[in-house]
Amino acid sequence: MWLGVVVITLILGLVMFIYMVHKAQSDQVNRKTIKAAEYPYEQPMNIFFISDIHNRALRPRTVNEVKDADLVIIGGDLVDKRTSISRLKENLKVLKEWGAPVYFIPGNNDHELIGDDLVKILEGNEIVTLSNTDDIVSLSNNRKVALSGIDPYFMKPRREMYHLKERYPFQILCVHDPYVFYNMNEEDREMYDLVLTGHTHGGQIRIFGLGPFTSGGWFKKDGKPLLVSEGYGTTLLPLRLGTKAECHIITVVSDN
Repeated sequence: MWLGVVVITLILGLVMFIYMVHKAQSDQVNRKTIKAAEYPYEQPMNIFFISDIHNRALRPRTVNEVKDADLVIIGGDLVDKRTSISRLKENLKVLKEWGAPVYFIPGNNDHELIGDDLVKILEGNEIVTLSNTDDIVSLSNNRKVALSGIDPYFMKPRREMYHLKERYPFQILCVHDPYVFYNMNEEDREMYDLVLTGHTHGGQIRIFGLGPFTSGGWFKKDGKPLLVSEGYGTTLLPLRLGTKAECHIITVVSDN
């Protein structure tokens, strides 16, 4: 009897393990349309957002589901200590296929890349790193939006964006860890019209809905849309349960 129980338990455990590996490798593109009175253009803006790639290889088939991207934002943990330089460069090649401007905001694992300086590799691939800095992103048809990247891991001084508000009314914030945004004072949070974050992996492994972090998704903070992505890759174990490997296409349209 006990032998039968052990065998059944082992089989169920193996099936669960295979399922969790499958979940970690079965990524999807999540789509969301944001109506924003602050966005002043008739032409919509398509943002491709991805975070927490870690050591995964981007699947061109998944990315090819997105036919058009005006702006690509990498929301941190592009690499970790497991990531080879060749894997990094292949992933960057995939993210540049749209010919759109690509921006990178650091995460807590990005300093672990071994063998080369990550920022130099990104610069060599014409990818802009925003480490407590801001930029005006020029899109097609004379559209311009402001993008700010907060980076608490490198602790560089932050330049304020208040002086940009009149000329570039739509402001995007990307910060790897959503709790950094939550802990900002209300006046600073109100500067931004769209906030993109990751880091939590949605808990990565959730049992009966319980995990070390809350599930990812879209939230409202101070009346503004906030995305907490569950991320594309995994950390520690290449397993997922109750969460999804995801990337995002966010379409911003004017609400005027």
